[in-house]
Order: sequence, then structure tokens, then C-alpha cells
Amino acid sequence: MATAYAKFVAMLERADSLPAESRRQQLATVMADPQLSRVLQRIDAMKKHHIATYGHIIVHVKSVQLTASGATVHDCQDSRDSGLLNSVTQKKLIRGVRQGSKKALLVKDAYGQWRVSKSIAIGEGC
Repeated sequence: MATAYAKFVAMLERADSLPAESRRQQLATVMADPQLSRVLQRIDAMKKHHIATYGHIIVHVKSVQLTASGATVHDCQDSRDSGLLNSVTQKKLIRGVRQGSKKALLVKDAYGQWRVSKSIAIGEGC
């Protein structure tokens, strides 16, 4: 589950640069609805405002808990070398933080693969 979550974060880093015609299919390998639909909507909104992601996020999984409906992963990620920028001017708009607390809910699909169904930002600090 921690590996599936790390793949999800890595895919998010480049989600807005994936080809539009295969974006949904590629993202669906690491995420399920409602997260998948939210990410696709967010990318559309970002592109309309000339906003893109940059950088790399370092995952620090703190715990994994199995639940009746799947699993919950708690992460203290380092996103200080990533954020959002204006895709026209390349000016950085938002920068990540050294310690960002995240929680992700994962579900297992029919093929036994774990995918993130919901990602929640809890706040700065861990």
C-alpha cells in the first residue's frame, strides 16, 4: 500500500503534463474515483489559468492501516522543492512545505491493485 501511494504521488507530480488523450487512462493506474475525477477537473482548471506543477515531492509514509473498505496511509511529505507556477512566465506561484501531513484512502480493485480513492491535506507539520 505504501508503494501504491508513492506511485500515486509520483504520478501527481506530472499529471498535468501527461498527454490529454491518455491522461485519464494513465492516472487510473494509480487512482480511483472520486480522486481521479477531482484530479482531472483540477488539471482542466489549472490549464485554463496557465498554471502548471513543478518539482518533486518526497514521500515519508508514517503509517498504513487496513480498514474494512481498504487502507489508510499517513504521510509526512517534503514538498518544499515543488509547487505551482505560471506556465507562460514560469514564475513560481505556490511553493510546498518541508513537512506536510497527508492522509490517503486506498481501495483494492478487482485485480488486486491498490489505488488512491481520496487524498486529504491535513496541514503543515507532522
